[in-house]
Amino acid sequence: MTIKASSLLAVAAIWATMIPAVIVEPGGWWALIFAGMATGAVGIGFWRRIGLSRVIAVTGVWGGTALIVGHGEATWPSVFAFLATSAIVYSLMRRDAYWVGIGIAAVWLATALIIVDQHEAAWISVFAFLTAATTAGSRSRWRKSVAAAAWWGVATVIILGLDGWYWLTVIAWLLASTSFGFRDWHFPSGIEWDILERDDTGDKDFL
Repeated sequence: MTIKASSLLAVAAIWATMIPAVIVEPGGWWALIFAGMATGAVGIGFWRRIGLSRVIAVTGVWGGTALIVGHGEATWPSVFAFLATSAIVYSLMRRDAYWVGIGIAAVWLATALIIVDQHEAAWISVFAFLTAATTAGSRSRWRKSVAAAAWWGVATVIILGLDGWYWLTVIAWLLASTSFGFRDWHFPSGIEWDILERDDTGDKDFL
């Protein structure tokens, strides 16, 4: 069993973004707790090759969170950054789905811009997490990620121009999730009864 470099890069991205943020804003030290939990979520599967696409997505999530923490909003964004990291790492995102990773990163950058401007972290973080989860779980290599980035971009421009319109993030999530149809999502098709069976094939990588 070997430790995969992509998993190490994801963990390095978490701490490379969060440590400077907490240095800038020491009151945001709570975020380090959830950064540690996200590290655990990645580290449980250190031997699995998560791929560059997930590394990009995780870096975007924690990069956006670091911007938020540096401006004094630590708790809710870091909680949902941890949840988003877990959803991304254990999703069916392909290792070469770079546009999906970029789309998720763009959503969290938009999230950071909105929260820094509006100082309303909780609900915006919820829908950023939901967008990341549904995008990472999509069968599409790029369509939903482009849709997510586009709708969140439109919502961000409107919200930055109109105070109190942060509820548009709900609409952005719904539009991003339903773009190109619900069939583009991946849902489990059944349960494989593997409890009493031996797996002699060795460790398997993620898709």
